[in-house]
Amino acid sequence: MGIQVKLLPKRWLIILLLCLSTLPLAQAAAPLTTSATYNLFKSGQQVGIVTETFSRKGSRYEILSETKAVGIFALFAKGNIKLISRGEVTKDGLRPLHFEHHRGADPDKLIVADFDWRKHILTMNYDGKTETAALTPGTQDRISRMYQFMFAPPHGKELAFPMTNGRNLELYRYLLADEAPLDTAAGKFNTLHYSKQHKPDEDGTELWLASDHHHFPVRILIEESEGGKLEQKLTQLKFK
Repeated sequence: MGIQVKLLPKRWLIILLLCLSTLPLAQAAAPLTTSATYNLFKSGQQVGIVTETFSRKGSRYEILSETKAVGIFALFAKGNIKLISRGEVTKDGLRPLHFEHHRGADPDKLIVADFDWRKHILTMNYDGKTETAALTPGTQDRISRMYQFMFAPPHGKELAFPMTNGRNLELYRYLLADEAPLDTAAGKFNTLHYSKQHKPDEDGTELWLASDHHHFPVRILIEESEGGKLEQKLTQLKFK
């Protein structure tokens, strides 16, 4: 006895296709390596160049960020500023294990943070002292946070995440300000523009994430509490 196949009426096929068309597309896999370059401005004047690399090998990652002074500012800078983050790649994205903040070659200015996820303890070493804090799930360091968006894209109008700069651990909250194309020296990107919620005596931060390029930060603006502005503008970006 043959098998009978009952075809759906045409109107039901149309409804099914419409439903499938509204399903969200799967998030593209995060790249294994990333290289980016930014021009750094202070109050509108270029003061440095930031070069960054992200690399992943298996379940491990490493991020290197180095800022080099340019022009007349290079005469007064005592070495480069380096940020280093190393850790694991999990189903929830990046999980940092070790963070370093170097200011030139002066060991007294080195800031280090170590993440013990088994004991849920964050250990911070800076200014010759050691402090600890309870390690909250999802905590990022200062540089890993910027790359976490590639693995855990923002959803909705609010971002909230714990982050450490090696001196303290705080909860950061950002609200979506707008969605608009942004022209950069590296090209034109569709962006999500987020603004940090902060008190009047705190620095303000704004992020422009390229929604069509793994939500990579293409512009970062920091309004310093004392009145100055620091701005990073993307000039080059490569994924592999």
